[in-house]
Amino acid sequence: MMGEKSRLVEPWEDGKDQEYRDRKKRKSVEFKNSPQSKSSTAQDSPEPARSEFGVAIFCALTLEADAVDALLDGHWNQRKGHPDEKAPNDPNSYTTGIIGLHNVVLVHMPQMGKVSAAFVAAFCLSSFPNIKLALVVGICGAIPSTSQDTAGRNIYLGDVIVSDGVVEYDFGTELPEGFTRKATSYGSTTTEIRSLLAKLKGRRGRKELAEGMEDSLQTLHNTPDLVEKYMDAVNDEVYDSTYRHIEDRIPCERCGCDERFIRRHRIRTAETAPAVHFGLMASGDTVMRSAEMRDRIASRDKVIGFEMEGSGVGNTIPCVIIKGACDYADSHKNKIWQPYAAATAAACAKAFLQHWRVTSSF
Repeated sequence: MMGEKSRLVEPWEDGKDQEYRDRKKRKSVEFKNSPQSKSSTAQDSPEPARSEFGVAIFCALTLEADAVDALLDGHWNQRKGHPDEKAPNDPNSYTTGIIGLHNVVLVHMPQMGKVSAAFVAAFCLSSFPNIKLALVVGICGAIPSTSQDTAGRNIYLGDVIVSDGVVEYDFGTELPEGFTRKATSYGSTTTEIRSLLAKLKGRRGRKELAEGMEDSLQTLHNTPDLVEKYMDAVNDEVYDSTYRHIEDRIPCERCGCDERFIRRHRIRTAETAPAVHFGLMASGDTVMRSAEMRDRIASRDKVIGFEMEGSGVGNTIPCVIIKGACDYADSHKNKIWQPYAAATAAACAKAFLQHWRVTSSF
């Protein structure tokens, strides 16, 4: 049964070009007057010490890191082999830069998964000991809707999920009668993070997040080597949970998935900006491709998305997961929406950092 038809707008095509330029100009003036502004561009400015970095952004895929890197307000000119680049025996690779008032280290993870993420996070702290906030930024599988969700939300591809807690859904005991998950759910671990999430969930906070995302998506749209990747994502379809994809690694429209089982369909055009959803994120080492299992876990644990790195980082550094929905965690998933979802997640992460302040000093 064909569901609702709606249109999704690109924020850079909404007819508000002059408003966008005015807001961008104001923010440019603010940045130029900030303490970090000259450091982002001046070749003769000394690089900050590793102890002066307070934010780390973890990305498991290159396309995720590319989107974040493109949104840095400036890059520190780290010289290869510089003795202060990272701690001895740290195998990680980093890109350092600035977002707003924050010195930010972008952590390039070698692979996906919570175990890898935990090791990477531990080494990151050895090189940058004063990291107060970790953002795990990238793509995830989303639960399109659930009867357990009292907010009555619908999550669409390209929307962003911001975690206010994490559930390790695949950690537990396998018994003859079935799998029993151990109680490993945990929330944001600092008062500063929890209070900021409370602020951003409010009406004004959501509005400011949306405006910040709009600016950043415009920046990515104007990046020639990235923008073409975002244009392929058009069709957004949710199939009935019991209907399985016909042929793996081939898109539904090419392998002949039966349209009679589509519960919801819309085409991304230029009418609706990506939405931000706050909720529990399921984190584990298993790629979720079963709609029936997805719905059971969603009903049991009240999660709204699935990803693979957040619990590993979060067990080491106070963490918020910010990920764009690239599929619905079912057998119909493919990679078409990944670049666009990575872009919306990076845009949301930058907007989030515009509000981040810490009370402790280095």
